[in-house]
Amino acid sequence: MPARIRIDVLIVDRSTLAHNLYQLLFTGQNRFRISFADEFQSLTKRSHRFRPDILLVNSNAIERDTLNGFRFPCPTILIASKDRLDLQESTAEQKQVTLIDKPFYPYDLLSVVNRLAGQRIEKERKKVKRKSS
Repeated sequence: MPARIRIDVLIVDRSTLAHNLYQLLFTGQNRFRISFADEFQSLTKRSHRFRPDILLVNSNAIERDTLNGFRFPCPTILIASKDRLDLQESTAEQKQVTLIDKPFYPYDLLSVVNRLAGQRIEKERKKVKRKSS
């Protein structure tokens, strides 16, 4: 039986309450390891040491016009209110960014995370298959 593939999710959000919500949401999902960052600016430093499989970013952790020219290091879910047009514009051409509008249902977030995780797992399986051939 092949080893279970764990998906590392880095959540960037300033809210302690949101951290608790995400922990509750992902606790029942055994395949995820989550870690937190409070500030988006710390992401550039952190991503050199820790490369998450999925990045989940709340717009409250991003100052206006911070994303100009920024390339996300992995598939990213950006949770933003509809009035954050700057985020919508700067991520429009980035294919690996999925935008979820606030307010959202936790089930919708989980379904997007599970879809991205499934893509990541499939990619890992193809790598293993190529190495064994």
